Amino acid sequence: MMLQQFTRRSILALVACLTLVSALGFAQEGSWENVGTFDGVKVWRKQVPGSELFAFKGEITANLHIGKIMTTFLDRDQRKFWVDRFAEQKMLEKPNPYAETYWIHFSLPFPISDRDYVLKADGQADNNARVFTARIKSVVDGRKGADDCCVRAEAKNTYYRFEALPGGEKTKLTVEVHTDPKGALPDWLINLIQKKWPSKTLSGLINRAKAQNQIQPEFATWHDAPVAAPGTP
Repeated sequence: MMLQQFTRRSILALVACLTLVSALGFAQEGSWENVGTFDGVKVWRKQVPGSELFAFKGEITANLHIGKIMTTFLDRDQRKFWVDRFAEQKMLEKPNPYAETYWIHFSLPFPISDRDYVLKADGQADNNARVFTARIKSVVDGRKGADDCCVRAEAKNTYYRFEALPGGEKTKLTVEVHTDPKGALPDWLINLIQKKWPSKTLSGLINRAKAQNQIQPEFATWHDAPVAAPGTP
């Protein structure tokens, strides 16, 4: 009887161990795990190999013309109205309307030190798919070294995607972020704070875009029905 109990316990322990190993392996593959909906934004997180900090993703569909969103997103002077904890910024280079290298300072509550980043943004408009994407990451730039105001943080990867949906003025917004604020903040606190970042970011952008009267011209027709090819019935 004791041998049977021991064998059963051993089998259960082995199964539990294998399940745990499988779950850890699954997480390391970068699968997204839903963590809730905040202000209408669905939020996920995933484990990033080699990092104790989660990557986060947010997604929402807004009843708003993509041209108004792009007018807001591409205008650097609009950031102070929708970027959470924005303090100041400085443009270092702008080679084209969709690309920019800039310094940005975020104001954080006492006793946490403010953070700053030097970022390079590259955007791309896909007229056929009616999708605009932008990738933003930290860079080292001699034009803006360390600043006494802040702890220099690192944006490992930030990704925006805006898709114009047909049949009306609806836009699907997606943002992904994996950032390390550096400093002495514990990883669990960083993950807790960043959990709300996608919802604050997309909600802020949408609310600001609603106040726009202008539509970025190159996106004006993105919600229109596709033009039929010649000879198509």
